[in-house]
Amino acid sequence: MIRSFRHILAAFACLASTALFAQSTPAPARHDIDVVLKPATGAITINDRIELEGRSRYRFRLAPWLEIDSLKVNGETVQAQRQEHEQVVDLPDNRRHVVEFSLRGLLPTRGQGREAKMQSSSGPDGVYLPGYDDWIPYASEPISYRLKVTVPQPQRAVATGKLVDEISDDDVYQAVFEVAQAAEPPSLFAGPYRIGERITDGLRLRTYFHAELVDLSDIYLDAAAGYIQRYSQSIGAYPYADFHMISAPLPVGLGFPNLTYVGRRVLPLPFMRGRSLAHEVLHNWWGNGVKVDYASGNWSEGLTTFMADSALQRDKGKAAARGMRIKWLRDYAALPENRDRPVRAFTSKQHQAAQVIGYNKVAFIFHMLQLEIGGSAFDAGLRLFWQRHKHGTAGWRELRSAFEQAAGRDLGWFFTQWLDRRGAPRPSLGAHRLSRVDDGYVISVEILQPVSGYRFRLPVLLATANGRERHEITISDSLTRVEWKTSAKPEFIHFDPDSDVFRLLQRSETPPILRDVTLNAGAVCVIAAEDETFAGIARELAAKMMDVAPRFSTLPVDGAIEQPLLLVTTTDRLDAQLARLNLKRPAGLPAVGHSAAAWT
Repeated sequence: MIRSFRHILAAFACLASTALFAQSTPAPARHDIDVVLKPATGAITINDRIELEGRSRYRFRLAPWLEIDSLKVNGETVQAQRQEHEQVVDLPDNRRHVVEFSLRGLLPTRGQGREAKMQSSSGPDGVYLPGYDDWIPYASEPISYRLKVTVPQPQRAVATGKLVDEISDDDVYQAVFEVAQAAEPPSLFAGPYRIGERITDGLRLRTYFHAELVDLSDIYLDAAAGYIQRYSQSIGAYPYADFHMISAPLPVGLGFPNLTYVGRRVLPLPFMRGRSLAHEVLHNWWGNGVKVDYASGNWSEGLTTFMADSALQRDKGKAAARGMRIKWLRDYAALPENRDRPVRAFTSKQHQAAQVIGYNKVAFIFHMLQLEIGGSAFDAGLRLFWQRHKHGTAGWRELRSAFEQAAGRDLGWFFTQWLDRRGAPRPSLGAHRLSRVDDGYVISVEILQPVSGYRFRLPVLLATANGRERHEITISDSLTRVEWKTSAKPEFIHFDPDSDVFRLLQRSETPPILRDVTLNAGAVCVIAAEDETFAGIARELAAKMMDVAPRFSTLPVDGAIEQPLLLVTTTDRLDAQLARLNLKRPAGLPAVGHSAAAWT
């Protein structure tokens, strides 16, 4: 559910910067921004004073709902020239210049759907101005800035950057935020918020919550403080002066530098203040503190999933951590082969298939890397990577370099096989024999690996009448033969007992899950209901559940199912539909009432 739009900004910034840096790299622009915002109407005025040097023109984009009231260069009124999707201001030379914009506009009213979640919007319950949406004259390059925002009482405003000042009187609330180093443009949020605050080791933690969520403030402040302390100790000092948690009128969960923006309906749910909050806190190191070089793929989401989501499961014990890895493997088994991609191809989560690769598989790769080089070297590699690249941009190559230095050996084979090819190993058991010898038993086993080119360690648990032994096999060929001698009679062998290897599961290991349907482009959706209102809502539900556009149909007359099926129906029609499919009602499914239930 939690996703971030950092990648959107970085993706087009990457393209723009390629051309810029090929010529020369001008100093980052410095913006001094003054915003007056009226959330009730969406009216906004913006004055942006930009200090530039090292360029003879300023190219920028501007949101279509904004108008330029005035534009001056060094105090002289000028006109911007439109060139395709950009506007251009000519400068006298490439020395230092001051460009001043006066802008006004009416923020779009909040809409519905995925596009509405990505765009600036306004309403009485909140204003959303993401930095990538060009609400300041933006030139697709890192900037530093000072942002002052004024809103009427009882509204409150918060933005990315360090909170350096705030004033509240009978009429207005005003806050000032600042970023001194080169960074992405500011993202700004406002709403009828109640502010909760905690100062921990000089770090300001805040909640900006709607009135009904105020009782959750202390819980979130405590949780955020704990996560920040945890990651500061394991990686390096938290890279910002503040961390803000904001309740969003939109059904989203977004991460930005030094803040997270989460739907007000989601915040009360236990999972949000658990691993989801940990995930968003950690993004202040991975994705914000060190930005992603998207040209080589996105390492940030998988590393964050490994160090937050998976680590919290490890805190609960080995069984819980193993359960999460099994879930990742089961999700991967549900991914159709034609939708599989190499890890390097992942840049952002646009659908469920991307999550299976970019979050789950990448997290699993870091798990295997930790086992390969050892926990101490892994932790040292992370700290080294942070020290080298904080407040900068890095990719997989830089990660590999840090881990190689920490481990003291080449890891090219590891990163190449897991990042540059799609698919996974498919180890299976070949011929196996138990022989009785004078002083015990000999077990001979063949491990088959039809997918060539993978090298990995396969853990083995061997149980005998005298206890359990752990072994490890290095797999690098299509056929591996091993023998073990035991004094007591063997009882069983369990290969990969803790699910430590990213692999394609055998059919016996893959009970049905919902992703078998939602990831499959050939799946059929059947809405079995007479009520048109119900049917309309059911179609919307199916569209949200399916990872591809749903294919709606009716049940065949003979009830034969030849492809994955998603059936949505009402309680009174359920038994008849199941009978047509030769299926029985699952045990424990509500027989009457208005409860919703799902099963596979």
